[in-house]
Amino acid sequence: MKMGVVEGVRYRTLLAASLSAVTVCLSVVACNRAAVRIPGASLSFPPTSTQYSAQKTYPLNVSVAMPVDRRPEHYGESIAGTRWTGCRTDPFWASDAPSVIRDRIVLELVQSKLFALVSQEPRTPDEVVVRSEIDAFCSQAVGFLFSRVAGITALKITVERDGRPLFERKFERVITDADAEYSGSRATFIERAMQVTMADSLREVLRDLLAELDRKAAGWSGTG
Repeated sequence: MKMGVVEGVRYRTLLAASLSAVTVCLSVVACNRAAVRIPGASLSFPPTSTQYSAQKTYPLNVSVAMPVDRRPEHYGESIAGTRWTGCRTDPFWASDAPSVIRDRIVLELVQSKLFALVSQEPRTPDEVVVRSEIDAFCSQAVGFLFSRVAGITALKITVERDGRPLFERKFERVITDADAEYSGSRATFIERAMQVTMADSLREVLRDLLAELDRKAAGWSGTG
């Protein structure tokens, strides 16, 4: 069946629009493929470690509360003074990200030997509690033929005892696959690079957090 005049015009218009969109994407090299959940999410989240080691163990019991996920409130916000922003793309199901972050905080505190006891639940009334809000934890891949991948983490950390804040600060890091902190392969699938850069940005945030806690802990324990 021959295409009518009106149908032909519509077809040519749609075809031209599609080609135009592809051309713009190629010329600008800035197509952000970070609006959906990362494909290949069944892959395990990379086990990056800060390797931070405290010079002294402070006589404090510390518990780490489950993080509060506030990412939807911060979509589009610039992170760590960069052009990268809070986004929706991550490899987790709805409730996984807070659990992953809490587990990493607990693991890093234990391995650093910064405190006498670290747990996920308070055990003593005078325990120090580490609370966190997730403002950003995602990855973006920008480009068409050649992509730049970035892992993005922003955590607001509050440390308190007996309901009184001892310390509060926001920690933010962005790690791209071009940075020295990137621990993945230069030749890999975009989906895996997105996961690795996320893990690397979380690692660097936790490294900064541990260093800050190390500086503050003497005052909290009365040994400073």
